[in-house]
Amino acid sequence: MLIACDEAGFTGPDLLAKDQRYFAFASVSISDEDAWSLISDARKAYPVQMPELKASRLMGSNQGRRLISYLVQNISGRFAINAHDKLLALCGWMFEYIFEPVFQDNPRIFYQKEFHKFIAMYSYLWFKSDSPEVKATLAEFQEMMRTKDLSKAPSMFLSSNSIADRRRHPFDLIRRFSQAHRTIIAKELLEVQHHAFDRGTWTLDLSISGLWSHLNHWGQYKVPLEVMCDDSKPLKAFAAELNGDAMDAAISRARMMRPDDPLGWDMSGPVKFADSRAHPAIQLADILASTVVHCYTNGLPDGFELTAHALEAGMLNDSIFPDLKRVDLNDDAVKVHYAVLHELVARAEGRGTNMPIEVYFDVVEQAIARGELVLE
Repeated sequence: MLIACDEAGFTGPDLLAKDQRYFAFASVSISDEDAWSLISDARKAYPVQMPELKASRLMGSNQGRRLISYLVQNISGRFAINAHDKLLALCGWMFEYIFEPVFQDNPRIFYQKEFHKFIAMYSYLWFKSDSPEVKATLAEFQEMMRTKDLSKAPSMFLSSNSIADRRRHPFDLIRRFSQAHRTIIAKELLEVQHHAFDRGTWTLDLSISGLWSHLNHWGQYKVPLEVMCDDSKPLKAFAAELNGDAMDAAISRARMMRPDDPLGWDMSGPVKFADSRAHPAIQLADILASTVVHCYTNGLPDGFELTAHALEAGMLNDSIFPDLKRVDLNDDAVKVHYAVLHELVARAEGRGTNMPIEVYFDVVEQAIARGELVLE
């Protein structure tokens, strides 16, 4: 199976670029010959003056949007897309690099209960604030993730004070947990830097996880994949590691979080990298990804609803976007998560219960179900 891939909104390990809030990765199962024929037909139906089709320009005119709609309609069922709010993607690492190192022997319960998504959304809500302190903390966290140096995030690790305005907010609990376990967290960051073959250079990059998701998607057809991507430094650095077999570390980790999902793929050969100008199949993937980023950034143009619906039908489940239900305290599951967060901070500070965390989850769930535990 031939697969062509490209991305839009790429900012490497910088997920805070103000003019690039969204990222999308797209793949399409089509040969260059068929892609060339399709693009030629689209150009005849909707002529545009453009040597290489670029969605960022096409989306600016009715004619360009019609051309995109024609392409999307004619590759329906043959493409996949995942897209991310970059800020929430950054917050997703808050659990993996702050909480998981403390429970690295058995973090499975937190993923089974989707506690990691709760932490990401609560962090996201606080980081959406425009206060100088919030902006500083967020920038520090990203710099810490890029450098693997705890000292780059003093707001989270080197201060014992609560947030400046003294508001009660779960992020202050996260900060207290971070400070109590900073030695363990620092050790984990050094492990990543010393043992990752790229020394953790591309830890925050979304291209690699994007390609990984698409390989899993197309791999479920149980046919060897021939994959071609537009030129990309992070993908070139990681392509050889994406083997899709039982030894794939990312697949082993994903099974902990998604035990029922089919994972893995077979490759017919190494991932190939090429210039999109010479490969119309990659151009199609670029148009898909860029159109999605444009719509999230600028809103949906009038008359583009059917095309947006078709794009949505090709969206993979592991796209990352805010879900306020994850932090709605009217939901019993969220009440459990909030109680667990308080318990984890209490344990970090030498208080809390001695019961195993799996048991604590059960106890709190039962208490909330019976109405015996009320959270303020």
